[in-house]
Amino acid sequence: MRFTKKDLEVFQVQGFADRMQLVADTIHPKLMKLGELLQPQLSRLVAHHLFPHVAQHLRRTVNPPDETWVAFGPDSKGYKNYVHFALCVGGVGVQARIMVKQECKDRKAFSQNLLANVDKLKDLKGSKEMADYNRRDAEFKPLTVSDWSQFLADSARRLKETQTTTFDIGINLPLSGDLSSHAIQAMSRLVPFYLLAGNNGNYQPLQY
Repeated sequence: MRFTKKDLEVFQVQGFADRMQLVADTIHPKLMKLGELLQPQLSRLVAHHLFPHVAQHLRRTVNPPDETWVAFGPDSKGYKNYVHFALCVGGVGVQARIMVKQECKDRKAFSQNLLANVDKLKDLKGSKEMADYNRRDAEFKPLTVSDWSQFLADSARRLKETQTTTFDIGINLPLSGDLSSHAIQAMSRLVPFYLLAGNNGNYQPLQY
């Protein structure tokens, strides 16, 4: 199971209806299958059940999405209220990401635990591969993080002080090979961020 360069060309199609139809026909079936494949493995990594949710983009009526995703959260009804994993697909590639949306009810716990664990998180295995998907260049590529300690501390402060602040870091995945294998390996590196949320009372202190 993988995405091809031809799949990614869907996000170059102009016109809302045309792109949305191609996303639904080409991208979403693969995301649904990947959600089924990754769900049990990802649930084991966090020691509780996660549910896959393929993005529907229901709020969009004019501008077509630059990317779409399957998200994994602890609630069968939705994911935006929680810190969640996502496997994202767009014109710039495929990524494994960890996200905190504006709607997230665990923002306070996440920001406090993020700040308390800056020294541990900055040295995580694979941190050099992670990028900030909140900030994009002119080609919609994510910006690299030059100072992880400062980035994490600033992110924690903004999440606490500003309701509209989001958190979105991830690891770009190769298009070749088994995507589900690449994805679970990358998501395992993002697990420490997920555990900071305290989802459903399951917060676990970081241990190394």
